[in-house]
This record gives sequence, structure tokens and C-alpha cells, in this order.
Amino acid sequence: MMRPPRVNWATLARRLLPALLLATLLLLVGCDVSDLDQNTFAAEGEVARKQRDLLIYWVLGPATIILILVTAVVVYVLVRFRRTPENDTPVQLHGNTRLELAWTIAPAILLLVIAVPVVIGIADLGRAPAADSLHVRVTGLQWRWQFEYTDPEYLDAEGQPLRVFDELHIPVDREIGLDLESMDVIHSFWVPRLAGKQDVVPGRTNQMWLNAESTGSFSGQCAEFCGLSHADMLLTVVAQEPDEFEEWIQGELVDAELGADEPSVATYGE
Repeated sequence: MMRPPRVNWATLARRLLPALLLATLLLLVGCDVSDLDQNTFAAEGEVARKQRDLLIYWVLGPATIILILVTAVVVYVLVRFRRTPENDTPVQLHGNTRLELAWTIAPAILLLVIAVPVVIGIADLGRAPAADSLHVRVTGLQWRWQFEYTDPEYLDAEGQPLRVFDELHIPVDREIGLDLESMDVIHSFWVPRLAGKQDVVPGRTNQMWLNAESTGSFSGQCAEFCGLSHADMLLTVVAQEPDEFEEWIQGELVDAELGADEPSVATYGE
């Protein structure tokens, strides 16, 4: 049996370097998203941060490392054991028990290591909102978002919840429990900096929770095509200090008593 041909690493590097530089340039060009309002990587809430960390550190990160290692091994094997006029039959590795055990056991261990934090994270993020959270009923309709503050302290003189449209105000550092409903078709509630997407389905109430760790305005939208004016279903979450939030709530309640509130969902649905 003839020895495999020697690898000319200098020639291989010269051939691969242009492709590597091009791939690196394309990657760097696509990474500047710092000025985007809806940037999932610029997490400003606990839910968004946990979702980002699970994706990047526990799933995408290991997958990228494995991709690089496997690609390197494949390139090495293709070059090192290639067919040449002097070596028509490369060295065969069929039946190598150690290799077969290694590439069977190693992925199983890796999947187990990844599964533990991912399953724990999914269970935490998918739980129902806490009892002491600020409860808001979110209603999607063509083509607006209605927010109703259903906690007893935010009911008006007639016992109806405070209702606002398209702009959800929340206090910072407090859990917000959302009950999501739809009046017509399937919508999708998404505020990238605070939490991932949640479908809003007619005839069903879905729940999610989120919070904001800093004050500011966070852009969101309907992430499910819901009709010709789907692009109009934008929303803004305004995170305020608790005292500013209470001041805003009281002002909205006064406006509602004076008849300055907007039409109800029933009006839009007629």
C-alpha cells in the first residue's frame, strides 16, 4: 500500500485565503445593526436577553464551532487522502471502532450539555405571568393594537379597564403579564428589544410576560401578514419610572372620564 501524498500547505493556504477574506468581509458588513430600533441583539428586557443568550451562547455558538471543525476536517481529508496517479486507492478507515464510537458518543454528550440550559430556559420563558405582575389585555385587529389595563386600580368609574391604542406604557423593573387576543385574523405581537414573537389568534387567549430594565421607547410591530394594511400595525412600548407611569395612568383615566378616549374595538370591528 502506497503512502498518501504529502499536503502542500502553502499552496492550500493561498487558494483558501481569498475565500476566507471574502467570507469575513461579508460577515462584518452584516453585523452593524446597532442603530436599528428593532434589534433583537440589543436586549433591554429579561425575556429578550434570555432568548438571545440561549440562541447565541448555547445553540448558535456551539453549532458554529462544530461547523468550523467539521469543515476543517473535511478539507484536510479531501486533500490528504485524495486520489493521485501514484495512489489510486487511499487508505480505508471502514470498521475503525474507536472512530465510530467517538463520532457517536461525542454528539450525544454535546446535545445533552446543550439541552439542559435550553429546556430550563424554555420552561422559564414559557411560564404564565406572575400573579403580582401588571396585567394588560392586548387585542389585535385590522389594523391596530388595543391595550387594556385590567388591574382593579386602573378601572374607571364605571368599572371598565383603561384603554389605549398602539402605545403601551409600562413601569420599568416590573413584570408585565400580557393576555393576547384577536378580533379578526391571526396577528403576531413582537417587540424585539423586550421579547420574542407571540401569535395572536382569534378565539384563543395566549399569554406572555416581559419587562423593561431601562426607560425608553421600544419599537414593535405585527410580525404576521394580516391584510392589505399590515404595515400599519406598528406599536411602541414606553418604559417609564414607576412614579411617571402612575402619573400617566391617572392622566389617561381623567381623559377617559371626560370622554377623550378613542373608540373601542367594537367600533373598529363594525
